[in-house]
Amino acid sequence: MPINGLFTPYDYDRINRAIAYIEKHYSDAVSADQLAMEVGMDIKQLQAGVYSRKGLTIHNYILKVRVERATKDLEDFGRPIKFIAAKHGFSSSSHFGAEFKKQTGQTPRQYRYLFALNMCNGYDPSGPGKDLS
Repeated sequence: MPINGLFTPYDYDRINRAIAYIEKHYSDAVSADQLAMEVGMDIKQLQAGVYSRKGLTIHNYILKVRVERATKDLEDFGRPIKFIAAKHGFSSSSHFGAEFKKQTGQTPRQYRYLFALNMCNGYDPSGPGKDLS
């Protein structure tokens, strides 16, 4: 258990394992309960640990990872948004769209449009200062 708001080295190891598990299995239906069992930690302690490391609840961290990973796929115009949503663990394209907009301020379709516009103008958004002209 945390003592005076601190975690033991063993706690940090389990918290890091939980974060790594999320990053590997983000597209699966991962619950906080399942994650706590996976790393052998009390759920409240794990929630506090993930929050202290990432500034987000377990659920919100999973959503953040899903959106980050899906963003790269949006740059492939051959993939329908519905396919990208399902691939990255969203229950529907509307859930994906709402979460994407919440995190980025734009819809997946707007992101694609701006990505295409930037590519046409010679700007590569995948890296700072990269100019394609």
